Amino acid sequence: MTTIIVVNPGATSTKVAQYQDDKMVWKEEITYTPEQLAPFTKVFDQFDLRLQDIQDLLKKHEVEKIDLAVGRGGLIGPVKPGAILVNDALIKHLQDHPILEHPSNLGAKLAKALMDKFGQGQAAYIYDPVTVDSMKPVSRLTGIKGIERTSTGHHLNMRAVARKAAQDLGKAYEDINLVIVHVGGGSTASAHEHGQVIDFVSDDEIMFSAERSGGMPVKSMLKVIKEIGVDNFNQLARKKAGLQSHCQTADLRDVEKRISQGDQEAALVFDALALGIAKTIATLAVSIDGPVDLVCLTGGMAYSEKLCQAVAARTSFIGPFKAYPGEFELEALALGGLRVIKGQESYQELDFPMDINS
Repeated sequence: MTTIIVVNPGATSTKVAQYQDDKMVWKEEITYTPEQLAPFTKVFDQFDLRLQDIQDLLKKHEVEKIDLAVGRGGLIGPVKPGAILVNDALIKHLQDHPILEHPSNLGAKLAKALMDKFGQGQAAYIYDPVTVDSMKPVSRLTGIKGIERTSTGHHLNMRAVARKAAQDLGKAYEDINLVIVHVGGGSTASAHEHGQVIDFVSDDEIMFSAERSGGMPVKSMLKVIKEIGVDNFNQLARKKAGLQSHCQTADLRDVEKRISQGDQEAALVFDALALGIAKTIATLAVSIDGPVDLVCLTGGMAYSEKLCQAVAARTSFIGPFKAYPGEFELEALALGGLRVIKGQESYQELDFPMDINS
C-alpha cells in the first residue's frame, strides 16, 4: 500500500488529505483568520506556520512515514500538464519569480518538506498547476499583436473531471473530446481534444461568475477605468462583479431563493449567467476538431440543478451534458502522483536558473 499526503494551500486555509493508494483515509481543512495571516507580508512568509499545522495533523492521525507527498501547483508560468518534480530551482522560482503571489505557490515547498521529514527525502511532486498550457497557437491570438490569450485557471479540477468523464463514457481520455466549465467565484473553461487542452477561456473572458465580471465591452470598460482608476477597477471586476454586483451576494442559492419568491431581476441575472456559460461552451466547441462527446459542468455552482438544466438545454445541440459538482483537487493530486510512482505516467523536471537576473 502506498501512503500519500496531498496538500492544497488556499487563501485562508490548507486542505490536507491522506490516501492509501487510490482510497482517501481522511481529509481535513486547516483554516486561518485574517488576523492570523496579517503579520505575513508575502505568501512564503506563511510557510513555517502552515508546515507546522500540517505536521500537527499528521501526528494527530498517527502518520509516521509516507511514500509520497503531492502539492497544489502554483503560478509557475506556462507548463505542460501532469506531474512536475519538486526541486530547489522550482521552489526558488515560485518564491522569487511567480506569475502572481498566490498561496498555491507554497504547495511545492510544503510537499518537499513533508517528504524530507516523513519520506526519507524521496521525491515530491506538484500536479496540473494553474498555469498548464497546451493551447493551439491559433487560439492564442487576439486582435492586438503582442496581447495573447492565456491558459490560467482550474486545470487541476477540470482535468480530473475529464478523466472521470472518460471513465463514465467507457473510453480513454485520449480518445474523446470534451468541453468542461468550472463555475464558482471565478469561472474558467477548457476544450479537451484527445487528451490535450487545446483552448481555454479565462475568468476575464465571456461569462461572468459569482464574483468576476467576465468579458466586457472595451469602450464601456475604458470609461469606468478612467472614472475610478485601474486598481479600483481591478477590485470591481475581480471581487465585486457578477452575482455580487447584480444581486449583492456571491451565493447562487440566495439568487435562486429570490427567484422562487418572484424576484424578476434575480431571474434575469440567473438567465444571463446560464447564457454566458452556454456561450463559453459554444465558443470552445468550435475549437475542437470533431464532435464533442460530453459537455461537463463542475465547481461549486454545478450543485445547482436549475443552472445545470438551463445550460444543458442551451447546449444540447453541441453534445450530451453531465454535471460533476464540487471539486476533485485532492483526489487529482493523489491519483496523479500515484500514477507517476507506479510508472503509468512520466513527470517533468523544470530547470530554472537559480537567479534569473544574473
